[in-house]
Amino acid sequence: MILLVRIGLALLQCCFGYTWSILECFFKKPKSVTDKVIVITGAARGIGKGLALLLAHLHAKIVLVDLDESTNKQTAEELRQETSACVHAYTADVTDPESMRQVANAIVTNPELGCPDVLVCSAGVLIPKLLEDHSDVEIYRTMNTIRAFYPYILKRGQGHIVAVSSYGGHFGNSYSCCYSASKFAVRGLMESLEWEIYDHGFGGEIKTTTIYPFFTRTDLLSSCNVTSDVIPVLTPEETSQGILKAILYEQTEAFIPFYGSLICYFFKGIMFSSKYVQIALRNLFNVRYK
Repeated sequence: MILLVRIGLALLQCCFGYTWSILECFFKKPKSVTDKVIVITGAARGIGKGLALLLAHLHAKIVLVDLDESTNKQTAEELRQETSACVHAYTADVTDPESMRQVANAIVTNPELGCPDVLVCSAGVLIPKLLEDHSDVEIYRTMNTIRAFYPYILKRGQGHIVAVSSYGGHFGNSYSCCYSASKFAVRGLMESLEWEIYDHGFGGEIKTTTIYPFFTRTDLLSSCNVTSDVIPVLTPEETSQGILKAILYEQTEAFIPFYGSLICYFFKGIMFSSKYVQIALRNLFNVRYK
């Protein structure tokens, strides 16, 4: 009897939750980022640069973090000239935990900045290789970034942590063992972090967002030719716009393009039923590295 009562209460909560989520889709307003401190890793070029430009136009304080010091400074200057925004550039290696701790401390103790209101982990690469040719540094990029800033965000009890995964966080493919492993890891990290924050009592104050874009045509993708018979490769502008929307509306998950949720959840569920179905659907989407 107690179990039935608990099941009934859970079903009622689910119904209320779905109703509230649907209402939010229609009535929730985007948050303001004016004068908010937004830290973006991998910001010197590509998606990170595009997102920084969009946020600068919304009058946010932009903090660019990248390993390429000269290009990062150049990007910062371009943003200042185009938007008159407050833009800071820091050099750090996201694969090095100590480097990220140092840059996090430098940003937080900067009187013009402080603890970031939004942390965007977008640094990453895609280099198709066989498993035996991979290193494991890719897996630690997002982890190192979040671990460096999370204590400050948790201490303040307010903030927004955004991590870029990909469709590769839902599907494995040949020549992408380490890449897919890193994106699966980002997905698991963000899902776990969301509940950890909730258990700390900050579920309403510290938001998490995981972005799942399809492959984006950036310089980092130039080393390989990714093709699909069904899903078009995205432009950096399309991906940046999708991430911006997810930040402003504080979405827990965002697929770019939007129908990715159907592919990653519905079709993935079907694929588990049979290996033959997996092969058929893999051939349908035909995502290949050339």
